[in-house]
Amino acid sequence: MGIGFAVSLGFFVDIVGRVRSLVSEGETEENPFTPPVQPLFAPTDPPMAVKIFFPAAGGGTTLLNTEDQTIFESAELINQARQILQKLQEGPHSETMFASMPEDTRVQDLFISEQGIAFIDFSNAISTNHPGGVLNELTTIYSIVNSLTYNLDEINQVKILIGGIEKETLAGHCLLLLPMEMDLSITNVTTLAERTAALR
Repeated sequence: MGIGFAVSLGFFVDIVGRVRSLVSEGETEENPFTPPVQPLFAPTDPPMAVKIFFPAAGGGTTLLNTEDQTIFESAELINQARQILQKLQEGPHSETMFASMPEDTRVQDLFISEQGIAFIDFSNAISTNHPGGVLNELTTIYSIVNSLTYNLDEINQVKILIGGIEKETLAGHCLLLLPMEMDLSITNVTTLAERTAALR
């Protein structure tokens, strides 16, 4: 499994590097590179109920609460994942929760391996503009990890990269070196049975 992860990570980082290299070579002030906007779902795709995890207001042992939202069930798993990440970037609608990422955080790339590991490359803002602190970092990380793994059965782990490279921590505290699995112990979702029922 370790070999498979290393191969997947190497492949992802290689692809990201090649794309960035091509962009840098072709980018000029007169002709800036703007990637084409790809639709994340088709008009005929059915709606899909999801639970998006956000940091809970008010403290306590529950660090993450869920908000029921809707995405569209694209035939492409990666597009479903991107829609969930968009919901996270937009932030919660409820005043009982906070946004988990700095406003100007962008998803630069996303790759899902055959082993079910989602490799997400975030812009540097997720780290440099983060308020820091163990709990703040923990809620940012697991809002991402749980939102993807809870709603998409095909994703069982999430590996976070920043600025196209592997970072040791998000903002000085919580480690990012290994892929992370879903952790519902810090959320208001009590059991995996609840997750199974929600996905039916």
